[in-house]
Amino acid sequence: MNPETILDTLDIAVYSKDTEGRYTYANRMVCELFGAPLSEIVGLDDSAFFDLAEADDLKVNDREVMESGVAVSREERDVVKATGEERVYWTVKAPITDASGAVIGLCGVSIDITGK
Repeated sequence: MNPETILDTLDIAVYSKDTEGRYTYANRMVCELFGAPLSEIVGLDDSAFFDLAEADDLKVNDREVMESGVAVSREERDVVKATGEERVYWTVKAPITDASGAVIGLCGVSIDITGK
C-alpha cells in the first residue's frame, strides 16, 4: 500500500508547501475542503482557498515554521473562501529541510475541531 492511500484514508487534512507557501501536496480531505482535485491545488497558495483578510492564522503559523525551522502545534482559525465558512483546526506544522538543514518547505496536519 502506498503512503498516499494511507493519507487519503484519514479524516484529517495532510499537506505540504514550498517556501513560497504554494501547495506541493494535499490529501483527499484537503481536496474535498477546497472543492478541487490535487492537480488544481498544487502550485497555488492559501489565498486561492482561504479568506486571509478575515483570518490569517495559517499564514502566521507557516511563516513561523519557515523562519524558525521549528515545528508548531496550535489551534488555527480559517475562513473558507468559497463558502465563507469558519473552521477551527488543531494544526501541527513542521519544517522540511534539505541535506544541509536549510528549510525548503513545510508539512502539516490539521484536525477539524470546529464546534467540539
